[in-house]
Amino acid sequence: MSDALVWHLIRDNNSFMVKRGRTSRCGNVQFSSEAGNLLNAHCFKYSGVANSKSVGLSSTLALTTSNPKAQNKPSKATTTAQLNHRVGVKKLTATVVAACASRPDLLAAAKVRVAKACAGAIRANLTHVKKSKKAVRASRRSK
Repeated sequence: MSDALVWHLIRDNNSFMVKRGRTSRCGNVQFSSEAGNLLNAHCFKYSGVANSKSVGLSSTLALTTSNPKAQNKPSKATTTAQLNHRVGVKKLTATVVAACASRPDLLAAAKVRVAKACAGAIRANLTHVKKSKKAVRASRRSK
């Protein structure tokens, strides 16, 4: 099926749609929690389900790309690569840019998502280290 037809079928009702109440500036806000949606926006451009070529990045820095030629084979339709935040934001961005070669319109959103995910991973790693130091100190005091 074409991407436009799939979008018209799923745009009004699907399990990934998240509706939020009215805001002061606009009406109801709609988000999407589907995999492959870089901005979590409920629109055709960013949809990972409706587009045959999609690029996704999770908060754990797992880069997922879809292969449009293998859509009828679900096990081979997506490729996932785990990225490491220790290599630096520039190398991660270069990896994501290479993955976005089939969808250059998603490049800006992918760069922003990489920077935020990398910063979150670094922050989570630092809090883990701080907690472990506190645990060591507490165990020393109790002895």
